[in-house]
Formats: sequence, C-alpha cells, structure tokens
Amino acid sequence: MRRARVWQVVVAGAGLVMGVAGFVLWLRGAQSPGLAGEWTGSVGTSVRAGTAGTGPVFPVVMELADGGSALRWDVGLRCSGRLKPTRSRLVFTLDRVKGEGCVPGMLRVFPTPELDQVAIKMTRQGDTDITYSGTLSRHS
Repeated sequence: MRRARVWQVVVAGAGLVMGVAGFVLWLRGAQSPGLAGEWTGSVGTSVRAGTAGTGPVFPVVMELADGGSALRWDVGLRCSGRLKPTRSRLVFTLDRVKGEGCVPGMLRVFPTPELDQVAIKMTRQGDTDITYSGTLSRHS
C-alpha cells in the first residue's frame, strides 16, 4: 500500500474543514428568519470625493413583508415610500415617495456578520453615486 504524501493530507484536511464550515453556515442561514420584519437605524449622506466634512445623519425605518414593504427616512421620518423587490432579493426600487424634497431611487441591502443587522446603500433615481448609507438592526 502506498503512503499518502504530505500535500495530499493537507488538501484532504482543508476540504474537510471547508465542508464543515459550509454546513455550519448553511444551518445558521436556515435558522435565520430572513429579512422580514422592522429594521431601524440611521444613515448618513455620502460625501462626494474631493469634498470635506461629513453629511448629516438621520433615522431610517425599513419594513419588509410579503404583503408590502416600505421605507421611512429623514429627520422626523418625514419621507416615505414603497420598497418594490427586484430580481435580486437584496435590491429594491423605492417608489411612491411622499414628502417634500424626498426622491425615489434604489435601495441595496448587504448582510453583515450579525444576524439581525444589515448595511444599506441608497441611490437617488437617475444618479449612480451612493446618496445615503448606514446600518439597520432588527429587534426581536
């Protein structure tokens, strides 16, 4: 019988570790409640390259549900709009916007290492630069 070479043992061990890690992540995802629920937090306006300072920070409430999703934002949550899913379950169009000076656009949701936390990036309609970005949390 032929003895295994060191590199073969290393490759087999790495494969085993990756398989176990994948299984654990799969289980963690299966236990997660998905994106449904109310997410609250704050976002800041993105400062364009070449400008100094930071933009204002204001609250955001994102409600995601099968029957309809909505977003409220800005000081006093004076802006509101409907979140309509796109082909990607993490990208939404923001339309039916109400509030003076509030504009439609796109909302992208990014997972974070925390199960009940997401990062969001909003882009105004007709713009390619990120307008607002921040972190939202879901409280059970």
